[in-house]
Amino acid sequence: MDLPLADAEQSAAQLPQTRALRVLSPTLAPEQIDRAVLNRLLQEILTNPEATATQFGMDTLQLQNMLTLLANAHGFINDNEPANVQAMCSTWDNSDLQGEARIDAALAAYARRAQFTLDFIALYYRVVLANIEAGLSAQALPRFQAYMDDRRRRMASAGATTGGAVSQNARSGEESIRFHCRSN
Repeated sequence: MDLPLADAEQSAAQLPQTRALRVLSPTLAPEQIDRAVLNRLLQEILTNPEATATQFGMDTLQLQNMLTLLANAHGFINDNEPANVQAMCSTWDNSDLQGEARIDAALAAYARRAQFTLDFIALYYRVVLANIEAGLSAQALPRFQAYMDDRRRRMASAGATTGGAVSQNARSGEESIRFHCRSN
């Protein structure tokens, strides 16, 4: 089922060139795109494994390894929204600031913690992606990379949204803080 390396390189040369990602609307953060694409791929494999194997030119073992890596990643990672809210409330409760300055400090703590989580998820999925690519044949690798590039572009522009983001302004932020932190 594998093509000789020269044929695989020729096939790769015929694939569209990779373009830079641009998130066109404030939806998924760039750090969340690989995760979203790989989770969608997991669903595609579970729904129609034969079509996925054919699309990438993979054998059954490669598909099974990919499925295992994706399922493990999907089950392991979450957004950890409670930790983001805890950082916001801790800053609110321990702050000597007043008014909008206190609200801004609490919202900034939330944003810092949320970004920490996003960075961790992005790093984790880069490792998952590297493990998947390492297990692919010379024929399957360029097809998989083209799929990932195409899906990244689509996902970046699709308007898919994500949870979190308590609020980014003082007026709504104050309501969120009162709801989540239930203090002063």
